[in-house]
Amino acid sequence: MKFGNYADVPPQDVSALLPGTRGVTVQWLVSKADGSDKIALRRFVVKPHGVMPYHKHKYVEAVYIIKGTLKVTINGLTKMLKAGDFFYTGPYEPHSIENPSDEEAVFLCAISYEDDMSLQPVNA
Repeated sequence: MKFGNYADVPPQDVSALLPGTRGVTVQWLVSKADGSDKIALRRFVVKPHGVMPYHKHKYVEAVYIIKGTLKVTINGLTKMLKAGDFFYTGPYEPHSIENPSDEEAVFLCAISYEDDMSLQPVNA
């Protein structure tokens, strides 16, 4: 069991995990460290004009946008999403996330834990 507030969870710079990322931080709200071995819940903040370049991974992601606008590309299909929108990526489905606006964007992301949690860059 765990209760908490996102403000108490230190943000990590995503560029350390995925080269080419800029202006994106992640907070691990629920993780294996909390005893959750099947799923994790993460909070992302994307600064204005921040980007996570095209990449893929074995785990699935379910994303819900809380604030702002995101340009999301999945398998070559690009959509502009706003607060209240969501998207899902399956295993190894190439995707990228950009904040094209001058306002910060925030989203929640639930992921599955897999034997391979690596992020793999993909040439668009």
